[in-house]
Amino acid sequence: MRRTCYWKGGSTINKRIIQKVREIFLFLADKKILLGIGIGILIGTFCMFGYQYNVSMSKERIEEKARGYGMIYQDESKVIFDKDVKK
Repeated sequence: MRRTCYWKGGSTINKRIIQKVREIFLFLADKKILLGIGIGILIGTFCMFGYQYNVSMSKERIEEKARGYGMIYQDESKVIFDKDVKK
């Protein structure tokens, strides 16, 4: 294997990074890998077409969930803040 000099000087870390990027690029340049990624994207897209997402929730259901997380209304609180009191 022929050693390639990317540039003269520079740190060893930069040369290692360039070598790793080159290895990753050569790995992804293989046609079998790209074909597998493409087929995976197509299968994933096809499966997502059958998925139905239900966004609508009633106001009562939203309030029930919020109360489950600890929501309270202002009129249910017994704390009086100075900015709420008119002087």
